[in-house]
Amino acid sequence: MGKSGWVMGLIGATALACAVSAPAYAAGGAKAEIVAFEHKCIQAQTTDQSMACVDKNDVTFYDFVPPLKYSGAEAVRKDLAAFFDNATDIKAKFLELDVVTDGRLGVANSIQHFTWKDKSGKEMSGNFRVTDCLHKVDGKWKIFHSHISVPVDPATGKAVMDAKM
Repeated sequence: MGKSGWVMGLIGATALACAVSAPAYAAGGAKAEIVAFEHKCIQAQTTDQSMACVDKNDVTFYDFVPPLKYSGAEAVRKDLAAFFDNATDIKAKFLELDVVTDGRLGVANSIQHFTWKDKSGKEMSGNFRVTDCLHKVDGKWKIFHSHISVPVDPATGKAVMDAKM
């Protein structure tokens, strides 16, 4: 192989490597963006701050409180307000967070621990399983579907808010 053949081979190999790694790099950057976004969203202290995380034009929540489904921004806002209007001193952290993305869509699966006080000052806490489905709206990640749950004790039919991993 002559010098020009070797150079052409190197250029071809470099182009192939870039073509293969560019989507992986883009997805890796998107994963970091989603992780940062999820950390921002979990720190919400108000309904408005939490609503800033969702796609107001296309959102559905499956919350752990009835009804089975909250569809649309108005229903999701009411669901979130039911919590934020009755809670103070809200603290939250991820016990586990896994993100998968192709750079266009993302899924964040997490175990989240919350503590708060109700209106009477009673301390409350819970561990929640959360799956957020995300897409980009005007270049920013937004949640279009969130599924929030807690385990249920089959013997009692009651939620287990302090379930351990």
